[in-house]
Amino acid sequence: MEKEIIININGNPVPIEYSDGNTHIVGLMDKPFGAIKSGKKRVEIRANSDERPFDYSTVKASHTLRFINEESGESMDTRVMRVTHYPNVKVLFETEGTEKALSVPWSVDQGIELIHSFPGYKESIEKNGVYAIEIEAI
Repeated sequence: MEKEIIININGNPVPIEYSDGNTHIVGLMDKPFGAIKSGKKRVEIRANSDERPFDYSTVKASHTLRFINEESGESMDTRVMRVTHYPNVKVLFETEGTEKALSVPWSVDQGIELIHSFPGYKESIEKNGVYAIEIEAI
């Protein structure tokens, strides 16, 4: 198991950003967690970054992506259908569409601004690209 990150949820330490075999455990904010749970959001966008040193190139089709809601601590397992690497967020959104990759109905430009607002993402994406991980509920 690679190095994990410990976050505090409701006073409890919870490990995220690590793999246990073909199950990858990652943290997710409440709004996108709900959009995935409802089936509206079917593409998770991730980038390798120094802030959360998890290597998303290890995630493959048929693996399990377990999301931990960073607010409530609820977990949800999804099956990875496909992983596509893009050079930048603009190409990702132009190919995947914002409708299934964001938890809100935003334009490509608004989506780029949102993704680049995450700590370390803009610089990391410029250097390493970005992943679109298509998922389905298990």
